[in-house]
This record gives sequence, C-alpha cells and structure tokens, in this order.
Amino acid sequence: MVMKKIVLLLVFIVIGVSLFAADVTVVYLDRTETNLEASNFIKKEATSNKLSYKFIYTSKFNSLKGTEKAIVILNSGKSSGTDPRITSFLSTTTNKQAIIVVNLYTVGTAILVDFIKPADSALGVDEISAASQWVDKGANANQVQAMHKKWTSELFRLINIKQGL
Repeated sequence: MVMKKIVLLLVFIVIGVSLFAADVTVVYLDRTETNLEASNFIKKEATSNKLSYKFIYTSKFNSLKGTEKAIVILNSGKSSGTDPRITSFLSTTTNKQAIIVVNLYTVGTAILVDFIKPADSALGVDEISAASQWVDKGANANQVQAMHKKWTSELFRLINIKQGL
C-alpha cells in the first residue's frame, strides 16, 4: 500500500513538472557538429541547473507557429555574419521579442562571449555570440567550458524573461 502511494506520488510529480515545463523552440538550420554540440550542451546545462524547460527542435522556420514565447536560433557554420536564411526570416517575422539568436563562430583559437540587446542588434533581437570551440585538451580546456557555461547561463536568463518566469 505504501509502495503504491509512493509510485502514484512520483507519477503526479513527473506529470506536474512536464505540464509546467516551459516550451523552448530551438531552430537549427543545418545538422552540423556545432549545432549538435550546442544543442546537447544547452540540454545538459538546463538539467544540471534543474531548469524545467521542454526543448522542441526544428530545422525549419515554417514549423514555427508564431505564438512561441521563446525561440532560440542557432547561427553556426559561418566565420562571421548571420546566415542569410536567418536574416530573411527575421525580416518577415512579427514575433521578434521571443527570439534569441545564438551566434557560434570560429575565430581561430579565440574564446569569446558577447551579449547584444535588441536595441543594439542589427537584427532587432537578443543575440549571444560565442566561440564554436567545444573541446580543448590543452591549457584552455577550463576556459572553453567556462565560456559555454557563461553563454548558456545568459541564454537561460533571457528564456526566463521571455517566458515571464
């Protein structure tokens, strides 16, 4: 009897958490190693920080409903600048307040992180820029992990704001 109550309680907790989890749509336009690493790191850090986000992944802008509270667009595969497909989408969307563009750049061995507010962004959205470097077995290994933790922390802060949390 006690075991049934415990199992039932756990089921209600799991259902309750999934019902109240904030949906976050992540758009990746290409299935690149950088996008896969970024997606995995975002999920890992959300779990590590006990955040109850439900990530919804898509590779197409036309699958967006326009009612999302938080949309993360991964801009990768370029050494600088914004993918023209992202620029085109942003020029036609009316839901810019929900969007966060994460720019993952390769800039030699530089480990960079930068945050841009919509008012300062040419795209009119929140932007986070970081190095696309994921693994460094050398002297910079701790810096690489710290850089990724820094940009995901800012990403989660922005998601919370957009979700009204």
